[in-house]
Amino acid sequence: MVAAKIRDKDVISYWLTLYDRLTGSTYRIAEWPDSDSSKKNVDATCIDDAKRKLAIEHTLIQPFEHEKRDAVVFLQTLGALENDPALLQPGYMCLASQPVGSISKGVKWSTVPKEVLKRLPSILPGLPEGSNKVTIATSDWSLDLVIEKLNLGPNYPGKFLAGRQWPGDPGPEVILSAIRNKAPKLSVAAADKRILLLEKDAVAGTIDSQLDMVKGSDEVRRLLAGIDEIWAANTAGLQSENVIFSHKLWPERDRASICSLDVATGEFWQAGR
Repeated sequence: MVAAKIRDKDVISYWLTLYDRLTGSTYRIAEWPDSDSSKKNVDATCIDDAKRKLAIEHTLIQPFEHEKRDAVVFLQTLGALENDPALLQPGYMCLASQPVGSISKGVKWSTVPKEVLKRLPSILPGLPEGSNKVTIATSDWSLDLVIEKLNLGPNYPGKFLAGRQWPGDPGPEVILSAIRNKAPKLSVAAADKRILLLEKDAVAGTIDSQLDMVKGSDEVRRLLAGIDEIWAANTAGLQSENVIFSHKLWPERDRASICSLDVATGEFWQAGR
């Protein structure tokens, strides 16, 4: 539990740095009120140079079961190709994900990365920026990949990150539970702005679609009445590449809010810039 709390603080701190870079703000962590678990306080309160206060409540959205079992398969298939030199595209970060449970029983795992590596290097250069669907198929198996291609500028050396897609849409229960648990204490925090930060630690996730399923309900509107913004934090590349991604989910979305930060070098990227 202590380790998890330390990790949560790291994610919040990194995200706040990213938010400051994106918005031109000067917020910094002032206090960690939730360190006293006996009280229902927000995770972090922040203050800027004008003494304005920002309250942040963070939660991890991770909605599928049997993750460990699937991880073994993933690490020996698509996961084995992360940052393979043949898949690096200068100027781009490619985030490739395969569906959970996509490798059927009876498939020899070692054949998957070999076949992907044989075909994908010639496909990647022609993919447009944004989300792409690519199918790698043999007579024995078929693998549907989602590849997010992000232009990070001509000086970027290129990265190829691997992850997994959740098995279908788990429905609204996970995001609804998070809002029910987090919104009440965030709404009463003494702050000029209140932000709910929803983290996903996989390349592909369903936070956007899950929120779309519930945000129009009377209950959720009532719960969010005291909240100013909801943001997503994608930490799939944080451990291996020191990169955190973010974008605003609510009350509106816009492409300009899509951004990333290399927490080791401070390199900042924003969509369209």
